[in-house]
Amino acid sequence: MTDRQGQIQDTARGWLESGEVKYVVGFEQGRRAGTKVAFVRRPEDADKLVWNSMCVNNLTLFLVEEMQTRPGRGEELDTTPIGIVVKPCDSKTIVELMKENIVARERVKIIGVTCEGVCDTKKVDGSEKQPPAVTDENIAGKCLVCTHHNPLIADVVCGEAVPETITDDYSDVAELEAMTPQERWEYWERQLERCVRCYGCREACPLCYCEECVFDREKPYRWNEKSVQLPENTFYHLVRAMHLAGRCVDCGECERVCPVDIPIRKINRYLEWKAKERYDVEAGVDPEDDSMFGTCDTADPEDFIW
Repeated sequence: MTDRQGQIQDTARGWLESGEVKYVVGFEQGRRAGTKVAFVRRPEDADKLVWNSMCVNNLTLFLVEEMQTRPGRGEELDTTPIGIVVKPCDSKTIVELMKENIVARERVKIIGVTCEGVCDTKKVDGSEKQPPAVTDENIAGKCLVCTHHNPLIADVVCGEAVPETITDDYSDVAELEAMTPQERWEYWERQLERCVRCYGCREACPLCYCEECVFDREKPYRWNEKSVQLPENTFYHLVRAMHLAGRCVDCGECERVCPVDIPIRKINRYLEWKAKERYDVEAGVDPEDDSMFGTCDTADPEDFIW
């Protein structure tokens, strides 16, 4: 058992015993070395919570579902907080959800865990019986550019503080800007022609929380067909990316769940870079910040790069 894991279990157990939360969302051991989502409702079950290199999911997706749950007819809304275990990148999601009035701070109790990085589950041998150590060969791509290794918001922090040593220069997406518009278009055509329109990226993203997605609407008009065609694929991914501009915290869930390995993060990272460069916006850092699209400054640049 890691120190972090013991701290997570102790915190969850204490909150459940005192009734401070109605349940805790965390990780438990899954098949072989993997983990799966755990919903712990009883203090005696807190011991099944784990923490290791395979705790990759952004669990705030379930926080959004809780906030959008409506009571039945004649029932009152249960506003008892829920507990949730988050990595630093996931804690940025909660900050962003608070800014957008999706999550009320008093309705969530946060167990933040310091983090040096997690594994890319697509690079790990599925036959392993124990969670592997994080190495240069199996580390998740998002972790290579992560600049926040300590939770940005938490009620309890588990683990020793991790030095913040990385400065993100966005060199992984700068290559896109070095391309001509035609080269860039051809690059994305090659990537997006593989899309099977499973919508996994949308379903895994905690910031895609619209109760009715624009792509599911039939009336007053349909934006996009659900068929797998390159023009439709391109339209879907570009619209989704624009909806995440200035909001995406680069948790990497969209790319992690993609069954055909489209580099979806690269689209969002490019817009993240431009939001920071042009408007000094970094999503998920300060709950008091205004949203990029919710403000207007006469000094904002008016030129756009497509």
